[in-house]
Amino acid sequence: MPHGGDPTLPPPAKSPKLSGQTTIDSLDEDVLLDIFLFLPSLASLIRAALTCRAWRRAVASSPAFRRRFRELHRAPLLGLFAEPQRDALPSFAPAPSRDRDVLAAIRGVDFALTSLQDPDGYACDAPLRWRVHDCRGGYLLLMNWDAALLATVNPLDRDLTDYFDMPFDRDTTTETEVTHRGKPISVDVHLLCSDEEPMSFRLVWLFHDESRVQVGVFSSETCDWFFHPWVHIKERAPPHDADKYWLHSGVQVNGHLYWLFRNQEHMLKLDIATMEFSVLEMPPNLKTQDGYSYIVGETKDGTPCIVYSFGLNIGVLIHGVDDNGVDGWIFGGMVQYEGEAEPPENGGNVHVVAIMDGFVYLATSEMVLSLCLETMELEKLFPRSFRAHCFRPYIMAWPPSLVGDYGIFAVIHDGSSDGVTREIVLSLCLETMELEKLFPSGFSGLCFRLYNMAWPPLVGNYGTFCSDPAWFQRWRN
Repeated sequence: MPHGGDPTLPPPAKSPKLSGQTTIDSLDEDVLLDIFLFLPSLASLIRAALTCRAWRRAVASSPAFRRRFRELHRAPLLGLFAEPQRDALPSFAPAPSRDRDVLAAIRGVDFALTSLQDPDGYACDAPLRWRVHDCRGGYLLLMNWDAALLATVNPLDRDLTDYFDMPFDRDTTTETEVTHRGKPISVDVHLLCSDEEPMSFRLVWLFHDESRVQVGVFSSETCDWFFHPWVHIKERAPPHDADKYWLHSGVQVNGHLYWLFRNQEHMLKLDIATMEFSVLEMPPNLKTQDGYSYIVGETKDGTPCIVYSFGLNIGVLIHGVDDNGVDGWIFGGMVQYEGEAEPPENGGNVHVVAIMDGFVYLATSEMVLSLCLETMELEKLFPRSFRAHCFRPYIMAWPPSLVGDYGIFAVIHDGSSDGVTREIVLSLCLETMELEKLFPSGFSGLCFRLYNMAWPPLVGNYGTFCSDPAWFQRWRN
């Protein structure tokens, strides 16, 4: 019998009234960031975090969250920059993607590097002989030897293009050789940048003579080069091979730079944090192998490794201590690429290209591949659409607006190539979080007021041709 029909029974309990409606805006920042960890990619996080100031602030103010997100989500590969065959700019081969957030993030970007051809730019008279020397943090590091210029270019933001003069006279030193007077040999230059300081970077340039090495370091904060002392490499002590070009171009992985000896006996290692050199011995089974393609790098946890290929086989060697307590190179695994039905044009060889964030990028004559060093899973990425043998993966980087206080500064220091530090006035749209360079400040103080154009007396009875307030409001919007 219903309670309402029996007067002897107590009345039914009343449902408690909700104190208020719970919305996503009422979530604690820690809960919000835990939800963000379930987003599928960095591009999705960027789109979500820029929805409002509170969400952007939550992501930008938490280095621990950004670290955790990087561990869980591999940054998207946007494509490959390939070296041109003739005098031209590097070409870009996009990686196919069905991720709508990735496609939205790269829509309208400057992968054609048109900023290098700006008729009013610093390098407007430079020949189109730019070569990619490094690619990381969303930036390309390019060198134009004929113009004696270096350039950092961010294809995702045309305004983030800067030029720097070379730290030596190119008239007395060529790109691949030195004069008979024994001037240092230029090996290569690398870009050092930090995920937590996206608006600053360093350049590291390696030189060597017969048995010594030296690095010059450029800082974007000081806009100047600093040359460290020469370091003697005992592995090059006499008797050594007569080849004066004894180092290959280097690679950068997880806080270190590596250069292979051309005699395949050793590799030179530079700790970026301390700028200290050390030498590692190459694995015996790679010293005398012809036709092998290999590259030095590190696993995701920072352990040095070598990835090599011969034919369609891909092997991994990891530096560590074996079961007998001997320090050396330990076999880490091998996989075989199952190629296309028709034999590739190059006879079925796999070429090792780069190691980044625990993934190895490889290529055949027809396909671009990736190998996860943690799981040893080999994946076909997309068909190869270019002929260049040298190319660099372009990985989506964290935008500065989601790191710390970047993106809300009123004034920043802009390093010019003449060594003078200038200040730039910026504007930030709070609706879109787009940061724009306005003009050089021309003053030294950080306290100033904006002067905006005001409406002339065209409002109300002061004007004779328009008296509609709603029209003025629509115009302002």
